[in-house]
Amino acid sequence: MAPPTERLRDGATPGSTRILPRNAYKMRPGIPKRRRPTWWLFFVLLFLVIPSVALSYQLGIVSAAIGANDPRVDRPATVPTNGYTILLVGVDDRGENGISGIRSDTLILVRINPNTGEVGLLSIPRDTRVEVRGRGTSKINAAYAYGYLHAQDLYADNVSQQEAGMALAAETVEWFTNMSSLGARIDYTIQINFEGFAQLIDALGGLDIDVPSAVVDEKYPTADYGIMRIAFEPGLQHMDGTRALIYARTRHADSDFGRNMRQQLVVSALASRLGQLGVSDVGRLFFEAPQILAGTLKTTIPFTNPTMAVALLSTLWHLDETQISSFRISPQTVKRYTADGTDLVWDQADVSALTGQWIASAGARDAGAEAAIIGGIGALRSAAGEMWQKAVSEFRGRTGIGAVEGLASIQVLNGARVAGLARRVTQQLNAVGFTLDAPGDVTGSIPETIIYDITNHPVQAAQITKIIRGRVVQGSPPMDIQSSADIIIVLGTDFVTP
Repeated sequence: MAPPTERLRDGATPGSTRILPRNAYKMRPGIPKRRRPTWWLFFVLLFLVIPSVALSYQLGIVSAAIGANDPRVDRPATVPTNGYTILLVGVDDRGENGISGIRSDTLILVRINPNTGEVGLLSIPRDTRVEVRGRGTSKINAAYAYGYLHAQDLYADNVSQQEAGMALAAETVEWFTNMSSLGARIDYTIQINFEGFAQLIDALGGLDIDVPSAVVDEKYPTADYGIMRIAFEPGLQHMDGTRALIYARTRHADSDFGRNMRQQLVVSALASRLGQLGVSDVGRLFFEAPQILAGTLKTTIPFTNPTMAVALLSTLWHLDETQISSFRISPQTVKRYTADGTDLVWDQADVSALTGQWIASAGARDAGAEAAIIGGIGALRSAAGEMWQKAVSEFRGRTGIGAVEGLASIQVLNGARVAGLARRVTQQLNAVGFTLDAPGDVTGSIPETIIYDITNHPVQAAQITKIIRGRVVQGSPPMDIQSSADIIIVLGTDFVTP
């Protein structure tokens, strides 16, 4: 019997010929497969993804700290790169009769052309007589106060007092100036109290203001309801926040019209200072904004909107004090008026004419620059959206959010009786990848913040406690707390106290 044919390990017999594929050597054990270089991935992560994720996250934090909703039912659908208008509302929040934050002290309309950097300012005297929706005939500075005190009556249950005050002030100013017939609207509102205004100026390193004439006020009001003497010599001078605020507020030396002029000088100096900022200064202020302005400023400007972000950056790039125009409603500019006691009744035709001049002062749109900006926005929005989704997926994967449990629906309810608190926490959690329903309120005051995990999502409940303070409870909340969410966060008074 012949011995069996000897075979090699790969099945061939000795002396036989075998044709191997050209790339067979790549599949041999022990010979590693060549890999493409990954330097491009490092570049993308370092220069695109990481900065975009950090920017999106910080924008969410800024928006949560100072953002506000616009409850106006006919609020404009703004394309900010075409130009936008801001109503600046200065508020004296020292409080009177136990009510805090309801006295509007300053009303300035700011019209901005982001393509050219042209800015127009229009001041409205606070003693101007107008019609205020729901209140009737009143001084224009009462619009903010009335909205603040009647938020639910004028708008909706989930509208904060500040949002209602800002909205009614915007409605009233639009009606008084007849802006709509001139092709303009109040797109956004900024409400800032005097403490916050001084803090912002200090964060910018102070302002250089050219005082046109000497100002002496023997009865300038102090924070404790006393008085003191203040004086300003004419000429260019550097002012810190406190000094600039005093200059903007004093009026006993002349009149409210003189004060309006000084306020515009301060706002112009502020705009000029913003235009002088370098990249590092802008970055520093951007990341310090929540600490500097939280609690002192609210705005409806949508910072997380890519179009708005581009418009703001373009505005800062082009800002130049030589392109700032100032207009004031006063006896010199609106000659037909009457004084009824302390009320000022202005001729509507003259006010409309002045408003038209103010709108035109922001300049015509630069179609070429605008097209370039808008063209780049589409690509920016698409790339930013894709990067953000990838970042959210990565965050969820690393933290375990939704990995095994499935994504939980989350709702934040306000039991701390602090206006806008549930909305701010909702925005904060949204910014880091959670899925949230619209915020709401609970009846009464709740002492402790509790996170109710109703449908067994312990990983996500635990992750929430790393972002906000609260005790996790497995199971449903009390019967008087109604929600269809998987996790309900009830914010208590301990959330806003040390």
